[in-house]
Order: sequence, then structure tokens, then C-alpha cells
Amino acid sequence: QTGKASTKLNAFEDELGAQPPLGFYDPLGMLNGDCSQERFDRLRYVEIKHGRIAMLAFLGQITTRGGLHLGGNIAYSGD
Repeated sequence: QTGKASTKLNAFEDELGAQPPLGFYDPLGMLNGDCSQERFDRLRYVEIKHGRIAMLAFLGQITTRGGLHLGGNIAYSGD
């Protein structure tokens, strides 16, 4: 059994990433108050940006654990 989103949120049912059986999925209710297209686009942009940063962090962790370290010393004096 799938629940239906409110009428305002039905505008996002055809967006990229909305898939059956859930359709548009907003578990934290971030679009409950202000559900304009601008806000939706901004939240999607921020989600993609954070995902890319997380992927780079993971790659850095794997690279360092694999034994590849960048040369040089950390300058604690700030020079």
C-alpha cells in the first residue's frame, strides 16, 4: 500500500528520480511548507553537492589506507 503525497507535492511526481512504488519521496518533510520549484531545485543541487563531497572523502580515505601519502610536512606556524 502506497500513500499519496499532498496536492502541492504531486507537482514533483514527474521529476527525475521519482520511481514507483514510492514516487516522490520526502521522508524528512523538507518541502512541506515551501514547495516551490526553486526550493526543490536548490535542495536537489545541495544533495548532489554533498554526495560528491562524500565520494571524494571516501576516495581520500581509501587512497591513504592504500599507502599513498602526499609529500611534505604540515606547517603548523601558518607560513
